[in-house]
Amino acid sequence: MAEAKKQSLLNGALILSGAVVLVKILSMFFKLYVANKIGYGGAGLYSIAYDIYTPIYSIALAGLPTAVSKMVASELAQEHYKDVKKLFTVSNLLFALMGVLGTAILVLLAYPYAASQGSPSALPCIIAIAPSVFFCCVMSGYRGYYQGHRNMTPSAVSQVFEAAGKLIFGWLFLNLILGSSMEFAEHIPIFNKVVTNAQAAYASSAAILGVTAGSVIGLIYLFLYRAAKKDGITASMLERSPAAQSRKALAKRLIAIAIPISVSSIVFNLTTLIDNWTVGNRLFAVLERNFDTVAAMYPDVISALRFTPERTSDFKDYLFGAYNLVLEIKNVVPTFTITLGLSALPILSESWTKKELPAVRHSIEAVIRLSMLIALPAGMGMMTLADDLLFLLFGSSAMNAPAIPYIAPILVLYGVSVVFLALVQPLISVLQAIDRMDVPIKGMLIGATVKVIANFALVSIPSINIQGAVVGSILCNVVMVTYAMVVLAKETKLKYRWGSLLFRPLGAALISGAAGWLTNSIFEKALPPYGLTFVFRFLSTDNIACVMGVFAAVIFYVFGLFALRAVTKDDISMLPGGRKIAKRLAKYGLLG
Repeated sequence: MAEAKKQSLLNGALILSGAVVLVKILSMFFKLYVANKIGYGGAGLYSIAYDIYTPIYSIALAGLPTAVSKMVASELAQEHYKDVKKLFTVSNLLFALMGVLGTAILVLLAYPYAASQGSPSALPCIIAIAPSVFFCCVMSGYRGYYQGHRNMTPSAVSQVFEAAGKLIFGWLFLNLILGSSMEFAEHIPIFNKVVTNAQAAYASSAAILGVTAGSVIGLIYLFLYRAAKKDGITASMLERSPAAQSRKALAKRLIAIAIPISVSSIVFNLTTLIDNWTVGNRLFAVLERNFDTVAAMYPDVISALRFTPERTSDFKDYLFGAYNLVLEIKNVVPTFTITLGLSALPILSESWTKKELPAVRHSIEAVIRLSMLIALPAGMGMMTLADDLLFLLFGSSAMNAPAIPYIAPILVLYGVSVVFLALVQPLISVLQAIDRMDVPIKGMLIGATVKVIANFALVSIPSINIQGAVVGSILCNVVMVTYAMVVLAKETKLKYRWGSLLFRPLGAALISGAAGWLTNSIFEKALPPYGLTFVFRFLSTDNIACVMGVFAAVIFYVFGLFALRAVTKDDISMLPGGRKIAKRLAKYGLLG
């Protein structure tokens, strides 16, 4: 918006990240509540529904939000305001059509997908979340449009409303089901013939129905925002704008931009779908063939929940649910870093259009450095406090606690590789901004091939089973990030300054990890064996020690950042009121 206030890369990312923090807190508390209420088995059914929903939804969008954001940013840079206004109508029609198609495909694939995973009880879950594809597609049209204006506020606030709706209605629906007699389950056509565990199936379906309700609420907010705030394009701006292109011409351009981006999105999400399917399918197959061998690896789980060969499907859902809750923890990091790429995309597109290469290089380095500053301390926390974090989150449930010692090593491995995981999506956005949409596609194809091969090879080995799923994921991310960074350096003549991008943030993260581990250890030994029940009624000694360890890690990380000058003046200056803060910090030599 030429006459409206634009948000800088970091300001835009901060707005989205602030929303993401709140959304993730709400989501984590809800999933923690669901897992502890219905166990890893019900959580496994919840995860199966999400595993097919997310790729289908993303494929339905087919790169359109990014294309809209990129096209809006480009047209605004050229002051083609009438085209921008008309583009909103054209893109929304496309989003609605893709939403209808995506919902229909998800409903048609629901039973074959659930059955092939050995989890037909997931069918009600998938049906419950299917309408959300339509509502989220329409929401994404609004979000892409405003992101192209470098206005991240509508996206951020709508995410908060969406998450709040998910939490409130998911909690309400879940407790209604858990408080019912379940007699209705015998009278639902089709479902009553395929569901083997009615309580887990319908409790997880009720919880996931909150996702659909939340998407409706988020969309209502965007409708109201559009009606009240418009988009900042004034009448005077429209008067001096050239005549708008036809809707057909705009649609063709939009689709032309979306196609290479959509190929990347489709490849990524198809590989995600194949990855999720292979993990579940191979896990069920290995349990059917070698139940006793796999069961011997989880004696505490078998003892507590009494899984038998006759309950192979339930055991598979339990292990799959436990694994997916570890993924939920490690996915917190890329959820934050993806906002950096989304915020950078319109800025980079504008700079690339104007051939301002120094500005392009500056933005790329900012995205990478800020991603590192987020990912490295998070990875250290996962490595040093894995067991304690999992017990803090899931240890209160007698159904879930037995699996924690077996899934903690998975969280440690993801902590080691979290930098690559955190950089994948931001680098995809950066490459799309500089018109190299082919690079993510090639990187994904190679990485996905490695991933699927690793799943088939490792998960099928009885002595490895679900724990082998992490290896392919790590290798895939390493391939994609390495390839993307090599191409970026070549295209933009960028010479990476590894001291500022990696080594200084890593030093601060090591300080943070050491402080967290040491504090956790001290409190574990110093506190009474049964915890301070008179102060923290619901926290054990280990829980209190973990919380204090995390608190110490955060404090020492901030100290390490300034001691090692891992933060630059530009980073601080982009914060609200950051220029004054940066000036004072620079005075004491605390900035890089």
